Order: sequence, then structure tokens, then C-alpha cells
Amino acid sequence: MLKAYSKLLDLLEVVEKAILALSVFVMVVVMTYQIILRYVFGNSNAWSEELARYLFILSIMLAAAIAIRRNSHLQIDVLINLFSPRMKAIFTIISTVVAIVFMGFLLKYSLGLVATGAANITPGLQIPMSIPYASLPIGIVLMILTSIEVIMKAVAELRHPGEEVADQ
Repeated sequence: MLKAYSKLLDLLEVVEKAILALSVFVMVVVMTYQIILRYVFGNSNAWSEELARYLFILSIMLAAAIAIRRNSHLQIDVLINLFSPRMKAIFTIISTVVAIVFMGFLLKYSLGLVATGAANITPGLQIPMSIPYASLPIGIVLMILTSIEVIMKAVAELRHPGEEVADQ
């Protein structure tokens, strides 16, 4: 089951990385356009700054999900490395479950934010605020999905210490 779930997340990660690459490319192009417009022509517009900001938020949420899967989030490795592999797995499970509970609360409130944002229009892009706000629940769901895989791998490590778990 872990291998099948990991394969699904592998596919999802390919899509996330493609969206990340596209959003970073568009951000660079839009920000370059804005810089040229502002400093060469002495004029600027609101939509380019807004678009760059919203793409940056989307990129952060997508990258956070990938970071969870890679165990790349900020942590105190010195303390973690003091423990045996079994204790590391137990602490990973506990901390990840706590994080999922927290993300569940965030998901609930971010969905409310998306719903209320539909009534507001962004000043520059003239789109409903629910579109940029949707980055939050999308990223949170992806983080929860990858956190589940982290827990499954830690449980597999507890059951079969030292064995190779599904590759990322």
C-alpha cells in the first residue's frame, strides 16, 4: 500500500514541480517587465505586482508540500540525531500527526477564506480574491497528503527496522 501511495505522490509531485517551474518563470518575466516599466519608462501598473505576489504564494504552498515529503523543513537535527532510529521514527510520527491536526484547522479556515473572498475583486488583476486564496487549501491538502506518506514510512521503519521503504 505504501508503494502505491508513494507512486501516486510521485505523479502528483511531477505536476507540482511543473506548476512551480511555470509560476517561477512567469514571476521572473512579470517582475522584469515591471522593473523595466517603472525604472526605464517611469510608469508602473498594479496587475504585475499583484500577479507576482499571488504566484509567489502559490509557489510557497507547493514547495512546502514537496519539502515535507523530502523531510526538508527546518528542524533541529542535532537533537534528532541523538536518538536511535526507532525513537526518530516515533518522534516523526508524533510530530507529523500534530502537524496534520494543525493543518486540518488551517484547511477549515482557509476554505472559509476562499468562500468569503469570492465577493471581493483584486484591484489590479480584476479577479475574485477566492482565486489567489485557493492557494492555501490546495497547498494544505498537498501537505496533508505528503505528511500521511511520512507517517506510513515511519511506521514501516518501526515494523521492519533497517529495511528499504518505498523510494521518494
